[in-house]
Amino acid sequence: MRAIEKYKINQNFIPHLPQIPFRKGVGQYEGVVMHATAVYNDTPAGERNYETTHFEDAFVHTFTDDTQILQVADFNYISWNAGHTANERYLGNELCQTHDHKKFLAAYDRWVWLAAYQLYQRTLDVIDNETLNSHLQCTEKWHESTHTDPIDYLAEHGKRWADVIQDVTNYYNQFLKEEVQTMIVEDANKLIEILKGLYNAGLAQDEVHRLANALRKASGQPLG
Repeated sequence: MRAIEKYKINQNFIPHLPQIPFRKGVGQYEGVVMHATAVYNDTPAGERNYETTHFEDAFVHTFTDDTQILQVADFNYISWNAGHTANERYLGNELCQTHDHKKFLAAYDRWVWLAAYQLYQRTLDVIDNETLNSHLQCTEKWHESTHTDPIDYLAEHGKRWADVIQDVTNYYNQFLKEEVQTMIVEDANKLIEILKGLYNAGLAQDEVHRLANALRKASGQPLG
């Protein structure tokens, strides 16, 4: 089995959520925020049920425990998970909490896999405090929240934020190694030249750069 197929993302969307695009447009998230729920022995289903009646206060995109990854909000639109500035940029991923170390490790592995998967889908590199953020980092950057998760919870199980960065990076690199070339180099480079013209004209440079890298990936070329 390929690493990118290791886990399934189950979907059970909360009804009637607002559909507000990210600041760069529908589906154009710029990274992820990693959270911990602060509730021990909770489950994705239980957290989803709670948010069904409390989403006007806050909601995230996913909940993960040792049994599943549950997506409760559309990745194309923002959630209210870490303050306004973070919300308009990032997906929000919650890690359910447990005192059981074995269950923690199983949940943690799903959680870091998910972050790598989300970044990979948008051709976003794993960059600490830029594309991959803790809630604490968002609090420190923008002061729009007082939360400091998931740092303390990770420490309870012997993990540091540096471990999250490394483990997400490891999965991301596995995904890259598994890629199958789907476009010949010549065709990809022709399209890249067209994109370069748009880039040099100052049009949507971040998105043009991302699309050019997607073409490089599809044709088996190194990212630029």
